[in-house]
Amino acid sequence: MPEPDRTADELIRERVERTTPWREASTGGEAVAAALRVARAADAALVERLQGASHVVVAGAGSSLYVAQVGAFALRQQAGIAADAQPLSEVLLRPGSVFAGSPVAEQPLVVVSRSGSTTEALEVLRAARARGQLTVAITCRPNAPMAGLADFVLAVPEADEEAIVMTRSFVAQAAVLLGLAARLGGERSDRFAADLEAVSSRWAETAPFIERAFELAATGPTRLVVLGAGAAFGIANEAVLKATETSQVPASAFHPLEFRHGPMSVSEPGVVIVGLVGGDSADAERRVVDESAALGSTAFMLGPDGPGADLDPVARLLLAMYVLQALALGIAVERGLDPETPRHLEQVVVIEDGRPSA
Repeated sequence: MPEPDRTADELIRERVERTTPWREASTGGEAVAAALRVARAADAALVERLQGASHVVVAGAGSSLYVAQVGAFALRQQAGIAADAQPLSEVLLRPGSVFAGSPVAEQPLVVVSRSGSTTEALEVLRAARARGQLTVAITCRPNAPMAGLADFVLAVPEADEEAIVMTRSFVAQAAVLLGLAARLGGERSDRFAADLEAVSSRWAETAPFIERAFELAATGPTRLVVLGAGAAFGIANEAVLKATETSQVPASAFHPLEFRHGPMSVSEPGVVIVGLVGGDSADAERRVVDESAALGSTAFMLGPDGPGADLDPVARLLLAMYVLQALALGIAVERGLDPETPRHLEQVVVIEDGRPSA
C-alpha cells in the first residue's frame, strides 16, 4: 500500500530512481551527443565503402538487434542504401541466405554489441573476415575483443554501463547508426542531421511523459503492447524486451496496422497500448491505437504527441526510448521485482563451446 501522503506513482518513481538502470538511462542525452561525435568522425574510407555497397547487413543480438533494426531503416531512408537487420545467429548459421544476390565482398557487415564480447558477435566477425567482407564494429568498449576483429570500429565508451539491461547504450549505439546514415545521405539529410544534433539538448522534454509512464506503471498493467513501424518497430521491440527482462509482464510489439489482424483480440482493461506513431502514416497508426482503447485498453501516445514533437520522426525516437525505459522499470518495481537483477540474465552472453547450437 502507498505510504501516507504518497501516491503509488511517486513511490514507483522513488524506487526506480535508486536503480542503476535508471541512473544510466538518465544520462542518455550525453551518450547520444558522444555517439554523434563518433559518427561525424568516422573514417571517410568507411563512408565511401558503404556508399558503394550493393547491400549492407546490420547485425546484433537482443537489444543490439533492435539497434540494428533502427539503423538499417535509417540507412535505407536517408542514404538509399539497401540495408537490412539480421540476428547474429542468422548471419552465423545461414550466411548463404543472408548474403545472397551479389558477391559477398560487395556486402559490408556492421555488428552491434555493447560489450564487444558476445560469442556470436566474435564468431560472425571471424567468419566475415574469412569471406573477405568489410566489417564494422559498433560497441561501447573500444578495447573489447570485437574491436580487434573489425576493419572499422565506432566505439562510444561514454555509453558503457554497469547495468545488465541496456539503456543509454541502446540510444547511443542507435545514434551512431543514425548519424552515419545522415553522413551517407549528404545534403538531402541536412534536416535529419540537424534534428539528431538537437536530441541531446531536448532530454528534459521527456519529464511529463515519464510522469505518465510511472502513473501507468502504478495501475499494474496486465499486458504491454507497443506499436511502431519503420525505425519505430526497432524501438517497439526494444521496449517490449525491456519490459520482459525487468518485469516478466506479457509484452508484444507489432506494426500498427498488423495489430488489427488478430492481435487486437488482447485489447481489454489492464492492457497498456503504446503508439509510436509518426511521419505520413501517423493518422492511420493513431486510429489503430484508438480502436484498441475503445475496447478497454489504456492508450499512451508518443510521436507527434510525445517529446521532441517538432523533430524528425526518426530522430525523436531516441527521446521516446527513454520514456519507454521508464515504463518498463516502473512496471518492474510495481510488481515487486528488482531491475538490478533480472531473472536468468547476465550482461554478456558467452557460449561455452564457442558456437551457438543449430
